[in-house]
Amino acid sequence: MRISLPAALCATALLLGSNASATSTNNWLGYNGSYPGDRYSTLTEINRSNVAHLHAVCVFQYGELGPAQTAPVIANGVMYVTGDETTYALDATTCKLRWKNTYVNTSVKSGIANRGVALLDGKLFRGTPDSHLIAIDAATGHTLWDVKVSDSSDGSNTVAAPLAWDGKVFIGIAGSEDGVKGKIMAFSATDGKPLWTFDAIAGGDDPGAATWGNASATATGGGGTWSSFGLDTATGALFVPIGNPGPDFSADYRPGANLYTSSIVALDANTGKLRWYYQLVPHDYHDWDAAAPPALYRGANGKPMMSFAGKSGILFTIDYATHSLISKVPVTTIVDADKPFTTEGTHFCPGTLGGVEWNGPAYSPHDKRVYVNAIDWCSTVRLGEVRYVRGTAFLGSGNGMGVKDAQGGTGWLTAVDPLTGKIAWRYHAPALMVAAVTPTAGGVLFTGETTGEFDAFDSSNGKLLYRFNTGGSVAGGIATYAVGGKQYVAAVSGNQSRTSVKGGGAPSIFVFSL
Repeated sequence: MRISLPAALCATALLLGSNASATSTNNWLGYNGSYPGDRYSTLTEINRSNVAHLHAVCVFQYGELGPAQTAPVIANGVMYVTGDETTYALDATTCKLRWKNTYVNTSVKSGIANRGVALLDGKLFRGTPDSHLIAIDAATGHTLWDVKVSDSSDGSNTVAAPLAWDGKVFIGIAGSEDGVKGKIMAFSATDGKPLWTFDAIAGGDDPGAATWGNASATATGGGGTWSSFGLDTATGALFVPIGNPGPDFSADYRPGANLYTSSIVALDANTGKLRWYYQLVPHDYHDWDAAAPPALYRGANGKPMMSFAGKSGILFTIDYATHSLISKVPVTTIVDADKPFTTEGTHFCPGTLGGVEWNGPAYSPHDKRVYVNAIDWCSTVRLGEVRYVRGTAFLGSGNGMGVKDAQGGTGWLTAVDPLTGKIAWRYHAPALMVAAVTPTAGGVLFTGETTGEFDAFDSSNGKLLYRFNTGGSVAGGIATYAVGGKQYVAAVSGNQSRTSVKGGGAPSIFVFSL
């Protein structure tokens, strides 16, 4: 583990104020509900004593096939969700369609698992499969502006859910598996004008450039970002999860720590300058991205803390003020994590699909615990030729993304005391767990399973209190909100991807209430 601590920033502390508190009682305004991303809701109408009486009040089916990994955003009774190319506005209590906006690709379509919108000042912002960023009028669905973020013919895309704040929209470029160099960018929310760019692959005079033993490897270094971000609005620190280096599996091709891949980087939201970073996996050769944004919160001791996890299957918690490690907890099976890859094949756990995927941890001040879903699935990878061909897979393996084993393929939901690292309780699912987790002041934790179940657990002890089978893989966001004083929960179902079970189903939004 390596942490950068610029002297001028070591004393920086998270100043949790009203603009960075738990999700509002009525709305769910971003990918993780609030800028700090703790995913905690103060709503209490649905609680552990009555959650068994939930029922599905409406369902919206996209009428399209593909991944369903979006995170619902809800404001003033209107829900906004995304498909591959289409953005939908729904009545958040009836699922009735208000409008839809369908984007027409103008170049190579390189990404399909769109993860949602950002909302700011009456505008929605989302990425597209051909690496554009568009702004949509939230009231009418009309496209307001469209800017090209990168040339998608090299495999780059903008599938991450953007974050919007203070007149700026933040989005990252994904495409590490095609040898794309990741970037994080800020654009004007008014007209899409580019404001700044941060290169995820350290180079030039950056001190991180020395961590690439083969300087030429930085040209295809990976480091894409494909989830969303966290933000400390008091200090203007933007937190970005950075993906794996490229080629994915060939460690000898790129000796060194390979900064800033497989890291959480803290950027100045106004300038894009690096403040500090925490690298989860130095010299990653397992495809163990930092795939999800962190959760920022004040712990039981009153100190500002940050919890985050990646595909290495480890939950990290650090002191936000000093960036020092507080606890480090495995949340899935870890086997042969340091074993070198060979041409004959190397077996390791977690495999190329997980640990922790694009929905990261949540924190409940009610229970003083962090909750996180994880995949328990191993892989075997054989080393192969390292050869870069623009727009094609750049892996350095002889068998694509690795072979899933006949054994495994289960999932975990884990509750952890972040101060001690002690596991409070665990739920072992029969299939992969990749959906969001949402704790509430009512003592209920909402999540979902790739077998189709929407679940409600007692957040204090892990007892299953309610279950509803949606008929499709649950792999996207879980949001709770109130309209007219009544609490609702929205769950995304029907994901079709490598993490799906039995085909995945049809992309849909389910809304529940008492």
